[in-house]
Amino acid sequence: MSCHRFILVALFSGLSFVAGTTGCLSTTPEGPRLDYDSTAFRETLHERVPDLGEPMLRAPFEVPEEVVSRARERVMAAPPGHARVRALVKFLSDPEPRGLGLVYDWATSTTAERTIELGKGDCVALANVLVGLGRGLDWPVFFAEARTERPELHEFEELTVLSDHMVVVVAARTVRMVIDFLGIVDKGYSIRPIDDLTAYAHLVNNVSGRRVVMRHGEGADDPWEAALAGFELATRVQPSLGRAWNNLGIAYAHFERFEEARSAYRRAVELDTAFGSAEHNLTIMETRAQGETMLLESELAR
Repeated sequence: MSCHRFILVALFSGLSFVAGTTGCLSTTPEGPRLDYDSTAFRETLHERVPDLGEPMLRAPFEVPEEVVSRARERVMAAPPGHARVRALVKFLSDPEPRGLGLVYDWATSTTAERTIELGKGDCVALANVLVGLGRGLDWPVFFAEARTERPELHEFEELTVLSDHMVVVVAARTVRMVIDFLGIVDKGYSIRPIDDLTAYAHLVNNVSGRRVVMRHGEGADDPWEAALAGFELATRVQPSLGRAWNNLGIAYAHFERFEEARSAYRRAVELDTAFGSAEHNLTIMETRAQGETMLLESELAR
């Protein structure tokens, strides 16, 4: 096995439910549009990816009205302001029948509705549920990326997974809070609100990354084929998501589509250095390609 390791970037972190205030927001929800209702989300996504199938066009934060009604009853019983935000967070984690009984699960990145069905999810999945419920309550709730100078790394065979983290921002006039599923908002993380389409691209990127990290089942289809399609989709949904371009480069390199891999890595560098991962991956790919060329030349010269 080669000692070189490619760095795959995704939102793989998460642990516990914590709601807290913070002053480290790098932007505010004022300015470019961040939130979409289900119809606008579907229409905008279709414009970006016209060939996307109907099931994939649904907004991942859609929550059944019955669940929204349960959340409203729980939330409205609390005093106005921060207490109601905390009541909503508790609704996610408290066991049935008082809450949804959701627990953190690193391996489950999915839509809000599916997360509720499974009773578990990672930070992206839990953010989908919380945003869906918050929007159902007519709150100004937004997805946000949380990053630190030193990312968490996980080792998987020849892949190093570089983790970011997703949180949820409540940005009302009287309430300004970050809902964090890891409990790290007070530890040097910068918080940047993102639009719903970018959050969707992160979800697709996550699911695709897990395919190659976890390699489900003997005899299963090649996870790299599905991952490649997923990374390509993520870059089409949000062309400015450098993380997805980095991962797309890894998938291209796996299939020895080196020119496409170079282009993807270079695009990742332009958009987001991702803690140097794209440059690192490009160097590793070039080193391997040169080594294989030298080996072939040596064999032909015999």
